[in-house]
Amino acid sequence: MRGLLNVMLERKRKAVSYRIDDLVIEAVQKAAHNQGISANRWLELYLFDSLKTMGLISQEEEKLGENRGGDRKSSKYKG
Repeated sequence: MRGLLNVMLERKRKAVSYRIDDLVIEAVQKAAHNQGISANRWLELYLFDSLKTMGLISQEEEKLGENRGGDRKSSKYKG
C-alpha cells in the first residue's frame, strides 16, 4: 500500500530558507549565469545529481521539469 501511495503523490517544489556563506552564493550565481539558468534551478539540479550519486535519491527518480511559463508538458502548451 505504501508504494502505491508514493506513486499517487506528485512531487512538487517547496520554498525553504537556508543560511549559506556569501562566497558560496556568489559562486552559485556565477555558475548559474554561465549555464543560462536561475541560481535556484542550478542548485536544484546540482543537489539532485549529487544526492542521486550518494544513493540518497533512488536511481529511478527523474528531475522535475522546468516550470517557467506554465505546464510545458500539457497538450495546451503552444511553444
